[in-house]
Amino acid sequence: MSRTVAKDAARLAVTPRWLALGAIALVFIVIAILLGRWQWERTQEILASERAALSQPVPIETVFPSGAPLPSDLPGEVVGQPVTLVGEYDPAMQVAVINRELQGYPGVWIVTGLRLADGRVAAVLRGWTSDATDATTQVPTGLVEVTGILQPDEPFYADADSADGTAASIAHDRLGQAWGTDVLPGYTTLQVQEPPRNAAPSPVPPTVQTSDVAFPLQNFVYAFQWWIFAIFALAVYLRWLLLEARERPDSE
Repeated sequence: MSRTVAKDAARLAVTPRWLALGAIALVFIVIAILLGRWQWERTQEILASERAALSQPVPIETVFPSGAPLPSDLPGEVVGQPVTLVGEYDPAMQVAVINRELQGYPGVWIVTGLRLADGRVAAVLRGWTSDATDATTQVPTGLVEVTGILQPDEPFYADADSADGTAASIAHDRLGQAWGTDVLPGYTTLQVQEPPRNAAPSPVPPTVQTSDVAFPLQNFVYAFQWWIFAIFALAVYLRWLLLEARERPDSE
């Protein structure tokens, strides 16, 4: 673009006709930018809302409805889901999962069967201890409410032999065989228990962290779509202005 065309375009831009066209383009650009910003903020709001909803514990019966057939494995969409379980621990259903560390110290995980109100049993990882026989491993009595994180079965050491009362890994089917009853898929890593106990195994962080929510791609695309419209409107305005400036006789 020559300097003459640029000068002619600048003079042309301040004529009444092009001032009106420029005002229309500017209004459209501002509206498009604002709409894009609104869609971007909407995207963030949806993410925050869905993440907040995902972090709220739901009753275990919501994940595994009473009377419904149980899946063979914990569904992927509920891995990391906070849940609440209400029931009583069964002293006959407890194993020490061997060779587990916490902050570099060797020990065991204590997994206990919790019998729910409908009679089903859920495996609860109550925590870690350095000694499988200490007082912290004693099974609480009475009704408890457990809040924890759903975790998938551990696929490793499936065929490993272990002494009575111990296990090499956590798998609901093998626990069911040892306890003589069906166990809900996966297990729950205990976070909070009511009523609490003074002597209890140390809490264990979830092995599989909570999965993130699906990204609201539609709102995200809408945001950039409006911003592209704004750029397109500016480009069209400048293109038409330059074309008309080139057609002026004094631009030759």
